[in-house]
Amino acid sequence: MILSHGTDPVNPDDSELPPNEQERLSALFRYAILDTPSEAQFDRLVELAARFFDLPVALISFVAEDRQWFKANHGLATSETPRCESFCAVAIARDGVMVIPDTMLDEELRSYPVVVSEPYIRSYAGAPLVTPDGHKIGTFCVLGTEPRVFTRKEQELLTAFAEMAMAEVQRRLDLQELNELAMNDTLTGLPNRVQFRQQLLQACHRADTSGEKVVIGLLDLDRFKLINDTFGHAAGDEVLKLVARRLSETLATGDVVARISGDEFVLLLTDVRSAEDVRVLTRRLEDSFVAPFMIEGQKVVVSWSLGLSVYPDDAREPDTLLGQADAAMFRVKRAGGGHASFQRHEDQRSYLRGERLSALHQALERNELQLYVQPKVDAERRTVVGHEVLVRWIRPSGIVSPLEFIPLAESSGLIGLIGRWVLRQAVDALKTGQLQEVCVNVSALELRESDFVAHLRWVLEERGVDPQRLWLELTERSLLEPRFIPVLHELKALGVRTALDDFGNGYSSLMALVNLPIQMVKIDRSFTAGIGEDTPDGLRALKVVRGIVALATAYGLLTVAEGVETPVQADLLMKAGCAYLQGYLFGRPAPLS
Repeated sequence: MILSHGTDPVNPDDSELPPNEQERLSALFRYAILDTPSEAQFDRLVELAARFFDLPVALISFVAEDRQWFKANHGLATSETPRCESFCAVAIARDGVMVIPDTMLDEELRSYPVVVSEPYIRSYAGAPLVTPDGHKIGTFCVLGTEPRVFTRKEQELLTAFAEMAMAEVQRRLDLQELNELAMNDTLTGLPNRVQFRQQLLQACHRADTSGEKVVIGLLDLDRFKLINDTFGHAAGDEVLKLVARRLSETLATGDVVARISGDEFVLLLTDVRSAEDVRVLTRRLEDSFVAPFMIEGQKVVVSWSLGLSVYPDDAREPDTLLGQADAAMFRVKRAGGGHASFQRHEDQRSYLRGERLSALHQALERNELQLYVQPKVDAERRTVVGHEVLVRWIRPSGIVSPLEFIPLAESSGLIGLIGRWVLRQAVDALKTGQLQEVCVNVSALELRESDFVAHLRWVLEERGVDPQRLWLELTERSLLEPRFIPVLHELKALGVRTALDDFGNGYSSLMALVNLPIQMVKIDRSFTAGIGEDTPDGLRALKVVRGIVALATAYGLLTVAEGVETPVQADLLMKAGCAYLQGYLFGRPAPLS
């Protein structure tokens, strides 16, 4: 319905309040948008509306209990006005678009401050912002300083602007909820692995300034499987929640406990000045677990094994610190439980690293590097549409894990040489028809090379391969480094497509990436692993993936789900909207013949 309001008096008293006002306000507050910073997607809409209607003012206005606040403001020198002086407060109490052709013809409106003083408003049209459950929380409005008649077509267009704005508001809420789901463990409410990594990075940065240490503790419950087998998984979940609560109560206020997998918890201890601080904490942990847990009326004592590593003494990289804590935990678990710190064996490690580095220098000459490929399939047709290219180091003594030799290549400066070999081999496979489309992982260190794009252009042109057949997979950290943005635009201009690898295992959200020239998001296997399980974690994982796919699709990005291992997972991911699937169900990495 289109409502023209001309000479009828307008007075935003109680009679003008929308029905179900409290429910309407609750809906508004649910979006958590009031008093937030400006955002480009909303600013662009009001600028476009002002140009189209040829009017000086366009606003996205949200009507709160006693004020209207402008999320986007084109042409008005204020961020809010009292509700009693708001045209929009009246508009949300009416049906359809409210149009005021001339404010001076209305006895009530002619006295409004915006009418009798700057900016001297003479015309108004406002379309409501309507939530999916029917609540009007604000308006998309345009205002003029001259009388103006709005045609029915213009009013319909204003409604379309309001719908676009509301879609952005809803998308913003979906992203917030997705980030919360992706950052917290559903069962215990603790931070999950992703959030813990962020907090660990922040703690390490603070320690660099303060000179204090950060201690990471990996805690694994002993014989937890026995609890599940004896009492059932529901009772096991209850134990995990009780353990989470006891750990949280034991730690200091500034410390962090997170759940990173089944019965594994990780501790982040800050403000550590000496080894005695750690000993005090471990004694508190031991004391806190003396009391048994009550499980189905029975007393059950839960013990644990704890491995510790220290930043920066043991390492400076988060993944290395966690690996060291895990090694210490495994060692103490084999010894029967308790806790232990990571113990470095510098002489042995230095020898092994030196030997391996020397061998890696000769790996290309000895033809020890080999390409492996893993298929990527169309989610609906289940047909192979491309392959991810992986590199393996096959020594006479056996295969060396990429987790070992890739960091070594990066730290030694060999990654550029190896990366270019991989790219040439992948492009050759495209030229010979062995592969139709390939995805190649690229290190941030490779992107730093000044001639990276020029070399890639030469390889493609020399082999006569269409750049559209090549994807480069980049990490989130690489994509978000400002120095790499020009490189990404050069790659796009070249015709090479880029993908964000392992989304969800990084540091930011999809919102931070949507303005970058990428075309695809690969959803990390940590999200897909639980899909198909009728458990809280499994249902949560599916909800998170649905949210990621919805947001990525809204921004025109393709999605690939990694780690697909069962037909059930494949069907659920396809129904969730994933364009492509990758995982052991369709093929393990195999040598490129």
